[in-house]
Amino acid sequence: MASQVNRDFFKKAKKVDRAIELRDNEAVIPAVKERAEVRAKLPNRRLLTVEERSEIVQERMASLKSLEEEIEVERKVLLESVKLFESTNSGASEVVSQNLKIKSLMERRSKLSRPESWIEVLSGLTLKDVFASKRDDRKIGADLFQVKRRVEPILSLYVDLDLAAADADASAADAKATAKPGTLASIAEALTAEPSGETAAPVTAAQGVIIGQKRVIKTKKLAATAPAGPVSFTL
Repeated sequence: MASQVNRDFFKKAKKVDRAIELRDNEAVIPAVKERAEVRAKLPNRRLLTVEERSEIVQERMASLKSLEEEIEVERKVLLESVKLFESTNSGASEVVSQNLKIKSLMERRSKLSRPESWIEVLSGLTLKDVFASKRDDRKIGADLFQVKRRVEPILSLYVDLDLAAADADASAADAKATAKPGTLASIAEALTAEPSGETAAPVTAAQGVIIGQKRVIKTKKLAATAPAGPVSFTL
């Protein structure tokens, strides 16, 4: 029985009260009485090397730099739009649209600089912790949340080998499909070429190749069986 290593998988192990057996590429819950064993494929990943991680960070920093340059250009356009609106009292829609454009660019910059963010609840804090007070030790009566960010997401530190192999197979299939029309074109060129001398036999043998949806078949003509001499008819 195939399964996945997730919350339900560990619930099944706890329900049957059996230890999970870890093998090379599988996690197995042994069979118990009428329950069949449960197999789950383990993720096949490896850590990125320092060079690979630095290359990814450098690419992101280059994209971030170009994005910041674009934001500066749009800000200058916004400044000109605001000056035009103040002098002529018209063009408010251009100012609003430019503001929204800059806002979307800044959101992209924030997501690019800190790709992963989450919120955590800080419990047990007092007013002294928040306001750096020396006397007020009263606890805060509500939940206090803190936004945390990571420059490198956890998932970007690993390489999924199964996914990489699938991508390699897909690229190989695409290359094969791309090369197929050229192969058919060369076959068609060989079929339409005039056979001469010693090459006549191989070309004739290739006349049965399927090109597109049509099959080209060359039939042999039957030899004439008429007599060589003159024929006379009597009525």
